[in-house]
Amino acid sequence: MQENNSAEQIQQTEQQSATPQPQRKKHGKKWRELHPRSLLRAMGSQDGVSEDKLRALVETEYTDPVISLYLGLGPEKVAPEPKGLLRSFHSMKTHALDEHKDFVDSLSKSQRATLEHDIQEIDAFLADYFVPQHLRSLVIFRSGERLNEVIGLLVPVNDGMKIDPDPYITPLEAVLEDDEKVLFVECAKQDTKFLLYQLGSCQQIDRSKAFVPTDTVDKSIPHHAQQHRLEHLRGHLRQVAGEVYQLYDQGTCDLLVLMAENRVAALLDEYLHESLKPKIIARVLDSPDADMRNRKELIENALREHRAEKETKAIEALQNHKPEELVTSLRNVINILNLFLIRKLLVSENLHQKGFACKEHHYLSLEAGNCPFDNSKLLAAENVVDEVVEVARLHGVEVLIIKQRQDLLAEYGGIAGVHYAVPPQTVAATG
Repeated sequence: MQENNSAEQIQQTEQQSATPQPQRKKHGKKWRELHPRSLLRAMGSQDGVSEDKLRALVETEYTDPVISLYLGLGPEKVAPEPKGLLRSFHSMKTHALDEHKDFVDSLSKSQRATLEHDIQEIDAFLADYFVPQHLRSLVIFRSGERLNEVIGLLVPVNDGMKIDPDPYITPLEAVLEDDEKVLFVECAKQDTKFLLYQLGSCQQIDRSKAFVPTDTVDKSIPHHAQQHRLEHLRGHLRQVAGEVYQLYDQGTCDLLVLMAENRVAALLDEYLHESLKPKIIARVLDSPDADMRNRKELIENALREHRAEKETKAIEALQNHKPEELVTSLRNVINILNLFLIRKLLVSENLHQKGFACKEHHYLSLEAGNCPFDNSKLLAAENVVDEVVEVARLHGVEVLIIKQRQDLLAEYGGIAGVHYAVPPQTVAATG
């Protein structure tokens, strides 16, 4: 009986710890127990997110339950009231303990104690130590002393908390999948800087310098001497073009933005590998020394225009499909997705609808009920659209989140999919 009530016991313990308590002494025993040192160390040593890091997380074996926490840091949580973030965490914690009740009930006494302590430390970390600064979201993975990861992101993620045997990394995989790394090449005659924009951060990763005598025309200087000066410039630009290709070939970047004055840009273009030219999303024709605009803003403006164009083409391409291959509206998309027949999906970023889901069998519905595979009760989903995207990605569907041109997708109900042909009566039966 005690085992069956373990999830409720954890909730009750957490509710008691959340009630106002007298100011505790900073050197007392309870303070030491709840001082989230490991989370603070993880926050201080975070090195971002990468595919290798995610692979290492899921390949590691954990003896204790793993908490995976995703917190969006919108102004409604961090600006109006200082405890907004904590209230959001408490709400997610209650939902997670309910959603994963069977798993929590199956834990041993020591595993439940570790889970309870981990939750309390996260609570203390968010209440007294975490400062959002310029972050858009926060991700925490915690499993006793085996796993302590705190990842601050400059891009948003949807709120969520999971308690499972392994880390829940699907949202981070989506962040990496949606992210496009941009190489900003700031090219001058004697000095070229290479800046990499990734996940909202912009940093210089390389620099190339060369001695280039002035290459302006001077009639008092013999022609061969002026040709020699021009060769110095050409040599420098050949080197720059080679470095750009090497960085792209190594997978360092996906897209390019070039900054150079007109003449230098024209010469550089001669030496760029042909495979790079379609990857150039913007050209800033100005001298890097004279242009004082923020490079990060230049890149983000170029990315917005690039993504808007990409989204426009994707939405317009829907008209090229046969009517029997196209599915629109959230309800119809869910019906086809439940048959695992979707192969391409376009979703408006702001589309939101409550619904229900079976996590184990990836079955979704807009109405409450039971899963047709095992008759288990469907769990409530605050936004079933998030579940649609997650299930689609898990099954290898090509997913594009529409952010810039949501107006164009509105005529499809904010969501549209391309699917393999299926008889209409089959679709109706799934509804």
